[in-house]
Amino acid sequence: MRKSLRKNRNRLNKTRKTNMSGGGNLLSSYGSVTLPKGMKLYHACANKLCTLPIKPVLFLTLHPSEWYMEDAHIAVIELQRDVTLLFMIKDIIQMRILSSLNDFLGKPNSNLAKMNYENVKKWLPYLQNEGFDGWMSSIENKTAIEFAVINDPSVLKIVDCLPIQYNWSNSTINYYNDENKVNPKNWGTVYPLYSRTHPIQLHIHERFRDKINAYKKKVQDEDPLGTAFSVLLENASITYFDGEVDKSIRWL
Repeated sequence: MRKSLRKNRNRLNKTRKTNMSGGGNLLSSYGSVTLPKGMKLYHACANKLCTLPIKPVLFLTLHPSEWYMEDAHIAVIELQRDVTLLFMIKDIIQMRILSSLNDFLGKPNSNLAKMNYENVKKWLPYLQNEGFDGWMSSIENKTAIEFAVINDPSVLKIVDCLPIQYNWSNSTINYYNDENKVNPKNWGTVYPLYSRTHPIQLHIHERFRDKINAYKKKVQDEDPLGTAFSVLLENASITYFDGEVDKSIRWL
């Protein structure tokens, strides 16, 4: 019995490694995101962050309002070169952005932000094999997106780090106006959305075209400029490609 289980496990691991080493599977099944050199993103930390932490990747957002902690410090991270990320998005439903993380891991209900960083290290060679510096995904399958970028001084540089400043609005207090419609979000002036001045390039699978168009219309109708992702899409250069999706891809 044990030999049989061991044989099955070895065969499964061999299949997964073959899938990932074939070249082009991730790119041709999902797509890529290119962030330009000089673009700035944000990282929230419970303690003052003056140097890059010792982590294999750093999780970054387009705006602190989409992911922050009380009494957090916000580090402004500047990209030192163009960064290419895997478009790790499985689906877009209404205004929810579903991550394809579970498909890669084969572990239902896994949450990337809560996983052990030792496991993250194991994933990086697969990404780097296809020329990726990390991945773009959603935060817990909700409306906000995050960028997981390889943590290296040649890629990331902290240019500022200060206690969080809550200068944006769209809270539950003023979320709706007198006509019971959602108020457009005031992003404030302290934390600019750099995707406006540094357009991002999306090269993604054709199956996302209709979903992205529907998402943009949904935001426009119900939550004007209510997400950083919608602002990104309005300013991004988007190209679509067609091809067969490799559903057998697994990382671990």
